[in-house]
Amino acid sequence: MKINRREVLRSALGSSIMISGLGSSTLSAIAYPAQAPNTLTWIALVSYRNMNPASNYDSEIYVLGNVYETLFVYRDDKVQPKLATSWERSDDGKIWTVHLRKGVKFHDGSPLNSAAVKKSFEYVRDLGKGAGFFYAGLEGVETPDEHTAIFRFKNTIAFDLVAAGQYGGFVIGPAAIDKGDEWLTQGNAIGTGPYKLTKFEQGKLVVLDKFEDYWDGWQSGQIERIIHPYIAEASTRVQMIRSGQAGISTVPASEMKSLDALPNVSVRNAPSWVSELYMLNTQKYPTDNLKFRQALQHLWDHDTVISDIFHGTATKPVAPIVSTMWGHGTYDVGTFDPQKALALLEESGVPKEDWKIEALFSSTRSEPKDAIELFQANAAAIGLDVELSFEQVFTTYLSKARSHETAGHMNGVQWWPGYPTPSDTLVSLFHTEKQPAWNLSYYYDEEYDRLVDQALGLEGLDIAAAAKGYIAAQDRLMQEAVAIFYADINRVNACSSNIKGMEEASNPAYEWLSIYDLRV
Repeated sequence: MKINRREVLRSALGSSIMISGLGSSTLSAIAYPAQAPNTLTWIALVSYRNMNPASNYDSEIYVLGNVYETLFVYRDDKVQPKLATSWERSDDGKIWTVHLRKGVKFHDGSPLNSAAVKKSFEYVRDLGKGAGFFYAGLEGVETPDEHTAIFRFKNTIAFDLVAAGQYGGFVIGPAAIDKGDEWLTQGNAIGTGPYKLTKFEQGKLVVLDKFEDYWDGWQSGQIERIIHPYIAEASTRVQMIRSGQAGISTVPASEMKSLDALPNVSVRNAPSWVSELYMLNTQKYPTDNLKFRQALQHLWDHDTVISDIFHGTATKPVAPIVSTMWGHGTYDVGTFDPQKALALLEESGVPKEDWKIEALFSSTRSEPKDAIELFQANAAAIGLDVELSFEQVFTTYLSKARSHETAGHMNGVQWWPGYPTPSDTLVSLFHTEKQPAWNLSYYYDEEYDRLVDQALGLEGLDIAAAAKGYIAAQDRLMQEAVAIFYADINRVNACSSNIKGMEEASNPAYEWLSIYDLRV
């Protein structure tokens, strides 16, 4: 079927707007105020639903990171100032004194001060949604003066790392909190970031506009308006980049070389902290058998997946934790060896008539689908039947994967950490849970839990000691073959060739592109 890009945009955006500055053509879309000089059409890969930064723990972060800001930012392997200019912690890591930046305004014109910071963090804690669990131990925030906030926690915490994360640490304007959870969820926002959220059509469109009074100022050539429509079809996104109708879009890895060869397009292949893995169900027959799980690891053809499916936009993992983050171990996560896999299946004691498993997954991208189909073919070659169960709707996938009765033997996960630490991955994915949220391996091990808990307790005091503990925990994961860690994926964006600053805009510690760092 031939795709009419103008009709796709009309249905996504509504009725008439001229995209100027970065696009080469006029798009019939929605009626909107006069066009800003530099307007960026940035295509969304996913459909957004919840814009409340206090409860969101999903892909809406791509937008929210341009609207809200954190006290600290993680860059160049260290915590650096953002809305805070400096901070100190007590010797026991339970009390953190934060000195706030002066002259910062929220989008409604109200000042950033210690009272606003107190209200924001206690709101996140009390709401108890999204990443609110990061702040469950927050006893309270004291405000000795307008630009000093003292955070008191029940237990030792690496508050600088936690509050430099991409979930739960955004400072929300007091007036927005007063309006409530539903008001924020529906796409209203009051932050301190460089862009205001001025339009939100659930599942269709986001529009961001320059915040004139942004504390870090503005320079010539920066983006002043962002049109961010959701376009589901990868082929449509590619065509919009080719034609100049879009300025930035995530594109399939297979399209990277052909797009980069165009004079009007550049492709950025930047590192990220995103991992692709299949969690092996340790409680479901026959993957409750260690040798059976080890056999599956030897059926994964990492080299072909990385070179021919991800086309060099991913690397083979070296550990459960991505290699660009502190605290990762170093292992052979799996070597493709069908004969070794066959031998392990036979040694497992599982009868050949039971060599049948289900791989449950959900993805909006082609690469994970192609990878699991290759695995299926490799498994069939040695007599292992792999049934592929694909769920288009991610929430449907999760409801199945989180139930022991309906979970797959292999459950696909794309993961990135909530803040710059191995603990978020190691706790969220593999720590014992009565009712699994993300522990889709159904892995229960007291010694593993002890190692992770101990390392987490050290994180706020001695990061080197914490790293040793996290590596010891990863040792156990590898020994128990709880997952197939198959790709640490890069962030691949195609963009108009006149856009500068994509490297600065792409920080692996955060999933969003910092549009403020771009220039045209």
